[in-house]
Amino acid sequence: MTELKKQISASLRKDLEAGELILPSLPEVAMTIQEEVKKKSSTAHSVAKVIMLDPGLTAHFLKVANSPLYRTKNAVKGLPEAIGLIGINSVLNMALTYTMRTMFVNTEGPWKKVLIQQWNEATELAAIVTVLADYIPNFDSDHVMVAAMLQNIGVLPLINHLQHFPDLEEEDVEHLVEENATKAGLALVKLWGLGQSFGDVIKARRNWNFESTESLDTTDLITIARYHYMKGKKRLSECPPPSEISAFRHLEKLNFSADMSEQWIDSAREKIRAIKRMLSM
Repeated sequence: MTELKKQISASLRKDLEAGELILPSLPEVAMTIQEEVKKKSSTAHSVAKVIMLDPGLTAHFLKVANSPLYRTKNAVKGLPEAIGLIGINSVLNMALTYTMRTMFVNTEGPWKKVLIQQWNEATELAAIVTVLADYIPNFDSDHVMVAAMLQNIGVLPLINHLQHFPDLEEEDVEHLVEENATKAGLALVKLWGLGQSFGDVIKARRNWNFESTESLDTTDLITIARYHYMKGKKRLSECPPPSEISAFRHLEKLNFSADMSEQWIDSAREKIRAIKRMLSM
Protein backbone atom coordinates (compact mmCIF):
# COMPACT_ATOMS: atom_id res chain seq x y z
CA MET A 1 0.00 0.00 0.00
CA THR A 2 1.41 3.39 -1.00
CA GLU A 3 1.88 6.11 1.63
CA LEU A 4 -0.72 8.28 -0.13
CA LYS A 5 -3.21 5.43 -0.10
CA LYS A 6 -2.60 4.86 3.61
CA GLN A 7 -3.24 8.51 4.36
CA ILE A 8 -6.42 8.63 2.29
CA SER A 9 -7.68 5.36 3.78
CA ALA A 10 -7.22 6.68 7.32
CA SER A 11 -8.86 9.99 6.37
CA LEU A 12 -11.85 8.22 4.79
CA ARG A 13 -12.41 6.04 7.86
CA LYS A 14 -12.21 9.10 10.11
CA ASP A 15 -14.69 11.06 7.98
CA LEU A 16 -17.12 8.12 7.81
CA GLU A 17 -17.01 7.51 11.56
CA ALA A 18 -17.51 11.23 12.26
CA GLY A 19 -20.28 11.53 9.66
CA GLU A 20 -18.25 14.10 7.74
CA LEU A 21 -18.02 12.47 4.31
CA ILE A 22 -19.93 14.62 1.83
CA LEU A 23 -23.01 12.65 0.74
CA PRO A 24 -25.31 13.44 -2.20
CA SER A 25 -28.83 14.46 -1.22
CA LEU A 26 -31.84 12.64 -2.60
CA PRO A 27 -32.98 14.77 -5.58
CA GLU A 28 -35.97 17.01 -4.93
CA VAL A 29 -38.29 15.15 -7.31
CA ALA A 30 -37.58 11.85 -5.51
CA MET A 31 -38.25 13.51 -2.16
CA THR A 32 -41.54 14.90 -3.47
CA ILE A 33 -42.55 11.46 -4.75
CA GLN A 34 -41.63 9.99 -1.36
CA GLU A 35 -43.94 12.49 0.35
CA GLU A 36 -46.80 11.96 -2.12
CA VAL A 37 -46.66 8.16 -1.94
CA LYS A 38 -46.92 8.28 1.87
CA LYS A 39 -50.22 10.19 1.71
CA LYS A 40 -53.32 8.07 2.27
CA SER A 41 -55.05 10.13 -0.42
CA SER A 42 -52.43 9.47 -3.12
CA THR A 43 -53.65 8.11 -6.45
CA ALA A 44 -52.05 7.16 -9.75
CA HIS A 45 -53.01 10.58 -11.09
CA SER A 46 -51.63 12.55 -8.12
CA VAL A 47 -48.35 10.64 -8.25
CA ALA A 48 -48.18 11.07 -12.03
CA LYS A 49 -48.47 14.87 -11.61
CA VAL A 50 -45.33 14.84 -9.46
CA ILE A 51 -43.41 12.59 -11.83
CA MET A 52 -44.36 14.74 -14.85
CA LEU A 53 -42.28 17.57 -13.37
CA ASP A 54 -39.22 15.63 -14.60
CA PRO A 55 -39.35 14.58 -18.29
CA GLY A 56 -36.49 12.12 -17.85
CA LEU A 57 -38.23 10.42 -14.93
CA THR A 58 -41.48 10.31 -16.89
CA ALA A 59 -39.70 8.53 -19.75
CA HIS A 60 -38.12 6.12 -17.25
CA PHE A 61 -41.52 5.11 -15.83
CA LEU A 62 -42.93 4.47 -19.30
CA LYS A 63 -39.82 2.44 -20.14
CA VAL A 64 -40.22 0.36 -16.95
CA ALA A 65 -43.95 -0.18 -17.58
CA ASN A 66 -43.14 -1.55 -21.04
CA SER A 67 -40.20 -3.65 -19.83
CA PRO A 68 -40.07 -7.42 -19.15
CA LEU A 69 -40.92 -6.65 -15.51
CA TYR A 70 -44.51 -5.90 -16.55
CA ARG A 71 -45.59 -7.96 -19.51
CA THR A 72 -48.58 -6.33 -21.21
CA LYS A 73 -50.28 -7.12 -24.52
CA ASN A 74 -50.47 -3.47 -25.54
CA ALA A 75 -47.88 -0.73 -25.14
CA VAL A 76 -48.38 1.56 -22.14
CA LYS A 77 -48.42 5.15 -23.42
CA GLY A 78 -49.82 7.24 -20.54
CA LEU A 79 -48.09 7.94 -17.23
CA PRO A 80 -51.17 7.35 -15.00
CA GLU A 81 -51.61 4.00 -16.74
CA ALA A 82 -47.93 3.20 -16.10
CA ILE A 83 -48.31 4.13 -12.41
CA GLY A 84 -51.42 1.99 -12.14
CA LEU A 85 -49.56 -0.96 -13.65
CA ILE A 86 -46.44 -0.56 -11.53
CA GLY A 87 -48.43 0.18 -8.37
CA ILE A 88 -48.21 3.22 -6.11
CA ASN A 89 -46.28 1.28 -3.46
CA SER A 90 -43.57 0.51 -6.04
CA VAL A 91 -43.29 4.03 -7.43
CA LEU A 92 -40.57 5.19 -5.04
CA ASN A 93 -38.48 2.11 -5.83
CA MET A 94 -38.70 2.85 -9.54
CA ALA A 95 -37.86 6.50 -8.93
CA LEU A 96 -34.77 5.39 -7.03
CA THR A 97 -33.51 3.36 -10.01
CA TYR A 98 -33.67 6.49 -12.12
CA THR A 99 -32.11 8.65 -9.39
CA MET A 100 -29.18 6.27 -8.93
CA ARG A 101 -28.59 5.98 -12.66
CA THR A 102 -28.59 9.76 -13.05
CA MET A 103 -26.12 10.22 -10.20
CA PHE A 104 -23.73 7.62 -11.60
CA VAL A 105 -23.97 8.94 -15.15
CA ASN A 106 -23.54 12.61 -14.23
CA THR A 107 -20.48 12.12 -12.01
CA GLU A 108 -17.27 13.19 -13.72
CA GLY A 109 -13.64 12.86 -12.72
CA PRO A 110 -10.56 10.66 -13.17
CA TRP A 111 -12.21 7.59 -11.62
CA LYS A 112 -15.45 7.49 -13.59
CA LYS A 113 -14.33 4.17 -15.10
CA VAL A 114 -14.45 2.57 -11.64
CA LEU A 115 -17.89 4.09 -11.10
CA ILE A 116 -19.21 2.65 -14.36
CA GLN A 117 -17.82 -0.79 -13.46
CA GLN A 118 -19.65 -0.65 -10.14
CA TRP A 119 -22.89 0.46 -11.82
CA ASN A 120 -22.67 -2.33 -14.39
CA GLU A 121 -22.15 -4.85 -11.59
CA ALA A 122 -25.16 -3.43 -9.73
CA THR A 123 -27.43 -3.61 -12.78
CA GLU A 124 -26.43 -7.20 -13.52
CA LEU A 125 -27.04 -8.18 -9.89
CA ALA A 126 -30.42 -6.44 -10.09
CA ALA A 127 -31.33 -8.34 -13.25
CA ILE A 128 -30.30 -11.70 -11.78
CA VAL A 129 -32.11 -11.19 -8.47
CA THR A 130 -35.27 -10.07 -10.28
CA VAL A 131 -35.30 -13.37 -12.14
CA LEU A 132 -34.74 -15.33 -8.92
CA ALA A 133 -37.70 -13.53 -7.34
CA ASP A 134 -39.95 -14.91 -10.09
CA TYR A 135 -39.42 -18.45 -8.78
CA ILE A 136 -39.78 -17.91 -5.04
CA PRO A 137 -43.08 -16.92 -3.37
CA ASN A 138 -43.55 -13.64 -1.47
CA PHE A 139 -40.84 -11.57 -3.16
CA ASP A 140 -41.57 -8.30 -4.98
CA SER A 141 -39.46 -8.08 -8.14
CA ASP A 142 -39.14 -4.29 -8.08
CA HIS A 143 -38.12 -4.24 -4.40
CA VAL A 144 -35.35 -6.81 -4.76
CA MET A 145 -34.16 -5.13 -7.96
CA VAL A 146 -33.75 -1.73 -6.27
CA ALA A 147 -32.20 -3.35 -3.19
CA ALA A 148 -29.56 -5.04 -5.36
CA MET A 149 -28.73 -1.74 -7.04
CA LEU A 150 -28.43 0.00 -3.68
CA GLN A 151 -25.71 -2.43 -2.55
CA ASN A 152 -23.15 -0.41 -4.51
CA ILE A 153 -24.55 3.07 -3.79
CA GLY A 154 -21.80 3.81 -1.27
CA VAL A 155 -19.35 3.86 -4.16
CA LEU A 156 -20.83 7.17 -5.34
CA PRO A 157 -19.70 9.49 -2.50
CA LEU A 158 -16.38 7.64 -2.30
CA ILE A 159 -15.57 8.29 -5.96
CA ASN A 160 -16.68 11.90 -5.54
CA HIS A 161 -14.15 12.16 -2.71
CA LEU A 162 -11.33 10.25 -4.41
CA GLN A 163 -11.49 12.25 -7.64
CA HIS A 164 -9.56 14.92 -5.75
CA PHE A 165 -6.57 12.54 -5.73
CA PRO A 166 -5.73 11.97 -9.42
CA ASP A 167 -2.28 10.61 -8.52
CA LEU A 168 -3.79 7.45 -7.03
CA GLU A 169 -3.40 4.25 -9.03
CA GLU A 170 -6.67 2.74 -10.29
CA GLU A 171 -5.96 -0.44 -8.30
CA ASP A 172 -5.64 1.67 -5.13
CA VAL A 173 -8.95 3.41 -5.88
CA GLU A 174 -10.71 0.07 -6.31
CA HIS A 175 -9.27 -1.14 -2.99
CA LEU A 176 -10.31 2.03 -1.15
CA VAL A 177 -13.82 1.78 -2.60
CA GLU A 178 -14.24 -1.86 -1.58
CA GLU A 179 -12.83 -1.13 1.88
CA ASN A 180 -15.31 1.68 2.59
CA ALA A 181 -18.37 1.09 0.38
CA THR A 182 -20.49 -0.55 3.08
CA LYS A 183 -20.09 2.27 5.62
CA ALA A 184 -20.65 4.93 2.97
CA GLY A 185 -23.72 3.10 1.66
CA LEU A 186 -25.23 2.83 5.14
CA ALA A 187 -24.71 6.55 5.69
CA LEU A 188 -26.40 7.36 2.39
CA VAL A 189 -29.40 5.10 3.01
CA LYS A 190 -29.86 6.72 6.41
CA LEU A 191 -29.67 10.20 4.89
CA TRP A 192 -32.26 9.28 2.26
CA GLY A 193 -34.58 7.75 4.88
CA LEU A 194 -34.89 4.42 3.08
CA GLY A 195 -35.27 2.19 6.13
CA GLN A 196 -33.55 -0.71 7.88
CA SER A 197 -34.32 -3.35 5.23
CA PHE A 198 -32.17 -1.54 2.68
CA GLY A 199 -29.53 -1.02 5.35
CA ASP A 200 -29.32 -4.77 5.90
CA VAL A 201 -28.88 -5.28 2.16
CA ILE A 202 -25.86 -2.98 2.20
CA LYS A 203 -24.41 -4.73 5.27
CA ALA A 204 -24.54 -7.95 3.28
CA ARG A 205 -22.36 -6.54 0.49
CA ARG A 206 -19.38 -8.90 0.10
CA ASN A 207 -20.35 -10.44 3.46
CA TRP A 208 -21.19 -13.96 2.41
CA ASN A 209 -22.61 -15.05 5.76
CA PHE A 210 -24.56 -11.98 6.80
CA GLU A 211 -27.92 -13.04 8.26
CA SER A 212 -30.67 -10.53 9.00
CA THR A 213 -33.25 -13.28 9.63
CA GLU A 214 -33.33 -17.06 9.95
CA SER A 215 -35.33 -17.50 6.75
CA LEU A 216 -34.77 -16.54 3.12
CA ASP A 217 -35.06 -12.77 2.70
CA THR A 218 -34.00 -10.04 0.28
CA THR A 219 -30.40 -9.96 1.56
CA ASP A 220 -30.13 -13.73 0.98
CA LEU A 221 -31.57 -13.50 -2.51
CA ILE A 222 -29.05 -10.81 -3.47
CA THR A 223 -26.21 -12.86 -1.98
CA ILE A 224 -27.28 -15.80 -4.14
CA ALA A 225 -27.44 -13.48 -7.15
CA ARG A 226 -23.94 -12.20 -6.35
CA TYR A 227 -22.59 -15.75 -6.17
CA HIS A 228 -23.98 -16.52 -9.63
CA TYR A 229 -22.69 -13.17 -10.92
CA MET A 230 -19.18 -14.02 -9.67
CA LYS A 231 -19.44 -17.49 -11.18
CA GLY A 232 -20.42 -15.98 -14.53
CA LYS A 233 -17.37 -13.70 -14.35
CA LYS A 234 -15.14 -16.71 -13.53
CA ARG A 235 -14.34 -15.27 -10.09
CA LEU A 236 -15.42 -18.18 -7.92
CA SER A 237 -12.05 -18.11 -6.20
CA GLU A 238 -13.38 -15.01 -4.40
CA CYS A 239 -16.45 -16.88 -3.07
CA PRO A 240 -16.98 -19.65 -0.53
CA PRO A 241 -18.80 -22.75 -1.85
CA PRO A 242 -22.62 -22.66 -1.65
CA SER A 243 -22.58 -25.14 1.24
CA GLU A 244 -20.78 -22.49 3.33
CA ILE A 245 -23.07 -19.59 2.41
CA SER A 246 -26.01 -19.08 4.77
CA ALA A 247 -28.24 -17.72 1.96
CA PHE A 248 -28.11 -21.08 0.18
CA ARG A 249 -28.94 -22.89 3.41
CA HIS A 250 -32.02 -20.67 3.75
CA LEU A 251 -32.89 -21.48 0.14
CA GLU A 252 -32.73 -25.21 0.92
CA LYS A 253 -35.30 -24.75 3.71
CA LEU A 254 -37.78 -23.97 0.91
CA ASN A 255 -36.78 -27.19 -0.89
CA PHE A 256 -34.75 -25.33 -3.52
CA SER A 257 -31.06 -25.85 -4.24
CA ALA A 258 -28.06 -23.95 -5.59
CA ASP A 259 -28.27 -26.00 -8.80
CA MET A 260 -31.93 -25.06 -9.21
CA SER A 261 -31.16 -21.37 -8.81
CA GLU A 262 -28.54 -21.68 -11.52
CA GLN A 263 -31.06 -23.38 -13.81
CA TRP A 264 -33.56 -20.54 -13.25
CA ILE A 265 -30.93 -18.00 -14.27
CA ASP A 266 -29.85 -20.00 -17.32
CA SER A 267 -33.45 -20.28 -18.53
CA ALA A 268 -34.01 -16.51 -18.19
CA ARG A 269 -30.93 -15.10 -19.94
CA GLU A 270 -33.07 -13.11 -22.36
CA LYS A 271 -34.99 -11.45 -19.54
CA ILE A 272 -31.75 -10.70 -17.68
CA ARG A 273 -30.34 -8.97 -20.76
CA ALA A 274 -33.58 -6.98 -21.20
CA ILE A 275 -33.53 -5.76 -17.58
CA LYS A 276 -29.85 -4.79 -17.89
CA ARG A 277 -30.67 -2.77 -21.00
CA MET A 278 -33.48 -1.03 -19.11
CA LEU A 279 -31.10 -0.05 -16.30
CA SER A 280 -27.93 0.57 -18.29
CA MET A 281 -26.18 3.90 -18.76
